[in-house]
Amino acid sequence: MKKDINIKEVAKKAGVSIATVSRVFNNSGTVKESTRKKIEAVIEETGYYPNVLARELAEKKTHLIGLIVHSMIGEGIPRMINGVNEVLEEHDFNLLIACTNGNLQSELKHFEIFRSKRVEGILFATREFKEEHRELIKKIPIPVVVLLQRTEQEQISFVTFDNYTFAKDATKKLIALGHRKFAFIGGPPTSVNAMERQLGFCDALKENGLSMEVELSRNGDFTIEAGYQQMEEILAIQNEVTAVIAVNDGMAIGALNCLQDHEIGVPNDISVLGLDDTVLAKASRLKLSGVHYSYTNLGKQGANLLLKQMESEELLYEKIVMPYEIHLRESVSEC
Repeated sequence: MKKDINIKEVAKKAGVSIATVSRVFNNSGTVKESTRKKIEAVIEETGYYPNVLARELAEKKTHLIGLIVHSMIGEGIPRMINGVNEVLEEHDFNLLIACTNGNLQSELKHFEIFRSKRVEGILFATREFKEEHRELIKKIPIPVVVLLQRTEQEQISFVTFDNYTFAKDATKKLIALGHRKFAFIGGPPTSVNAMERQLGFCDALKENGLSMEVELSRNGDFTIEAGYQQMEEILAIQNEVTAVIAVNDGMAIGALNCLQDHEIGVPNDISVLGLDDTVLAKASRLKLSGVHYSYTNLGKQGANLLLKQMESEELLYEKIVMPYEIHLRESVSEC
């Protein structure tokens, strides 16, 4: 008999949850016959038998869910958290939140902290999904759903926006209006979402026989100030641009403000569009054009998917890509 194996390892070998292994041992609850046989085969192979304390710990419910986010700044993440919390409250779960500021070691540390708190599932939002994340998530015996990143290659469940496609479609809308000379204000290279949006923009240009001048593509830190500064630098280079696209509303508004301060007409001289659609779009000097997608609904979908996985006897892989709409308002016109 192997003395060192525990219920988590049995669950992992069988590809099921700890709760399902416990039901087999206790002969309680409903377990598919095929699943029961799979678990029994692993038990026979490993010689595992639980002690009473371990069994009690495995069965005890904490009704806690962990949420790890890379930032609390801006409008999107807080809305996502509200969506998550709304669903969890309906199901009598409590939410523990950790903000890591995008630091990898902090993210890995909080996975372990949440495990020590015995959360029943984890929602994880990061700027960049890395190999270290994959290795850790594959090892832990509780369900994890990734938010705001695609993890198809890792076969880890996720809920996200299609950053590439909506950026591409929005750019095509401006091309259809006659725009041919673009400036682009992107985000930090460490932001996968920002890079996906930039790629969608560039591919839309290529497919329409257009090219992007390197000096007209700038990167900022998502703030209004960054958008203003990058737009000023672009104007100093040349004044033939007819449309500016920014990866978020903050930098789009910064660009818009800069243009108006330089007495450049928006949208008659230059159109402005943000690849975003937050409350900032309504607070700008002109009604800002953008791409609408719901962070609140994304949070709800993520929470529902996690709860579904927690109830399942099998380890699941599912993916959800949220819908979007392109809204052209006062800041965009035909060229």
